[in-house]
Amino acid sequence: MIDSDLMNTNSGLLCLPDDVLMIILSYLDLKNQLKLKHFHFRFKNLIPYVWRAYNKSAHISLIEMQLSDKDLRYFLESTQQTLSTLRFKMNERSNFEILTSYRFPNLKDFRFSTHSFTLNDADVPRMLMTFPNLTTFSPHGKFTGIHFEELEFLENLTVSYCSKFKVANLIQILKTRKIKSLKLGIFDTDQISNTELPWNGIRNLEQLQCYHEEMTVWFLSKLERLTHLKKLFLCGHVSNGFLREMLIAAKRNTINMIEINQNISIFLETYGLNVAIKTLKVANFGMHAYQHLHINVNELYIQYSVCVDESKFHTLIENLNKHEVLGLYRCTFGFKEFTFDAMKLGENRTTALNIYVELNTYLSSNKV
Repeated sequence: MIDSDLMNTNSGLLCLPDDVLMIILSYLDLKNQLKLKHFHFRFKNLIPYVWRAYNKSAHISLIEMQLSDKDLRYFLESTQQTLSTLRFKMNERSNFEILTSYRFPNLKDFRFSTHSFTLNDADVPRMLMTFPNLTTFSPHGKFTGIHFEELEFLENLTVSYCSKFKVANLIQILKTRKIKSLKLGIFDTDQISNTELPWNGIRNLEQLQCYHEEMTVWFLSKLERLTHLKKLFLCGHVSNGFLREMLIAAKRNTINMIEINQNISIFLETYGLNVAIKTLKVANFGMHAYQHLHINVNELYIQYSVCVDESKFHTLIENLNKHEVLGLYRCTFGFKEFTFDAMKLGENRTTALNIYVELNTYLSSNKV
């Protein structure tokens, strides 16, 4: 609750100069900032300046925040000239109508989702008018991809949440735009067989997310030529031997990051390959298999994995003699405690080993 002394301009916060008060207001979240504007006209006058000075990026979930239409309009009208990034979770159609009643000439990155309604191709022209200079676009709805090629400055595209997306429209986009980040994970083999993506549209790819099938048909034979590719995420099912096939096809000595959301035999996939991977992210991973890993990895992140045997986890740690980072996220362990031997870990190391643990559990559901 706001103290009544705030209403007194001779005491409390309101006696502070504008620049100091703006700094204080910048630390509040959007909902509390909007509440404050009702307490004193000075807050109402200053808060738009706070948004324009400190909030170049906005993350708004109308599902959780439940802003009134009036407050939403107040925020969007105040920031339409300065916002560069917007993450927007819409709860009802009126949220979209309000958003697209403004124009955001400086907004480069727009990612949104909807809750109780669905957007489709008929809504795309309104978004093009509202956000004329987008470089990053991640839509959610029954979009086929029509009109997406009209995003003149588009570089980063996510179509993973477009349930009606068509291959023909993706090809049209790539004929007119040179994409740096492409997130797919929507097409099966029947949809993409006998098709090819325009080389000029994908040759500058730095980040790629796709299914096994999409990789096989569209990218595998081109991996060696995708020299700008830094991050690759394979979603869905990955068959045995496919990671190895990709590493061989890429013909690289170093790879920035590989992320695989499936348990595979890393030993079999990497054995005998002379390649260094800066960051390897794996999920549903058998930690005991790490004792067989014959590959140079700087950072290893393991998530959603199980390690029942303490001795196997100990072997994992012992094999990290050249690694700089080990991350364990939402893993399940069969032992309550583990003691890291700092002296042992420090032997024959030239760099420190940083270990990050988050939201891991013991089999009894107690936190590790």
